Amino acid sequence: MKVDLAAQLSGQIFPFLMIFCRLGAGMMMFPGIGEAFVTPRIRMMFSLALSLLLLPVLASGIPALPDHPGEMVRLIVIEIFVGVFFGSVMRLMMGIVETTGAIVGMDIGLSNASILNPALASESALPAAFLGTTALVLVFASGLDHLLFRALVDTYKVFPAGLALPYGDIVQSFIGLVSRSFLVGIQLATPLMVMGLLLYTSIGVMQRLMTQIQLFLVVIPVQIWGGLFVFSVSVGIIFTVWLDVFDDVVGELFIRAG
Repeated sequence: MKVDLAAQLSGQIFPFLMIFCRLGAGMMMFPGIGEAFVTPRIRMMFSLALSLLLLPVLASGIPALPDHPGEMVRLIVIEIFVGVFFGSVMRLMMGIVETTGAIVGMDIGLSNASILNPALASESALPAAFLGTTALVLVFASGLDHLLFRALVDTYKVFPAGLALPYGDIVQSFIGLVSRSFLVGIQLATPLMVMGLLLYTSIGVMQRLMTQIQLFLVVIPVQIWGGLFVFSVSVGIIFTVWLDVFDDVVGELFIRAG
């Protein structure tokens, strides 16, 4: 039986469906909105409202309703893929502070002290949970969320609806972002890594000189309190650099590229 798409998706229904597929896929992993503690119903309602608000702005860039259902499926899959790519970039940027927190936890002796991380809906080391929650607050407190919404809309300039996607470039960009996010996460934890290296080197030398004393047990309080002091001094720099990297990546991929 032949399906009459024009009758089923007349008017603005098809443009709205296309816009919702991209924006909804992006909202699934959007900072704050796409977190595990936000119910799927809330995310869906927010995505529907955002799609409805942007429909008059973006409808002109949506291709005409295709005659064949297979072509419509292809267009929808492309829109979902672009939204997932945008959301994955957001997750990578938020994962930078999670990487930093995990390294900090190992260096200051708090890797086994875990607490529920609301962003991940699972347990994380105390520094990782603290950095992740604070980073989420900073996204909205600093106005970075406005830039992210603009970047999501500007994906229509970078990846126009209905056109074939440069999958090779997208994969290469994503691989580069994965390596860059991991590198930045390690760089942000460098002060604590240096402190831990110096501390363990000193303890190792002293342990060889005084083998009858278990120095590793004695210096654990010093390691924790000293690590917390260094962490408190460097946490401001960590978030400043992270916000700059976040802004540069989003602007380079989705705003200035468009």
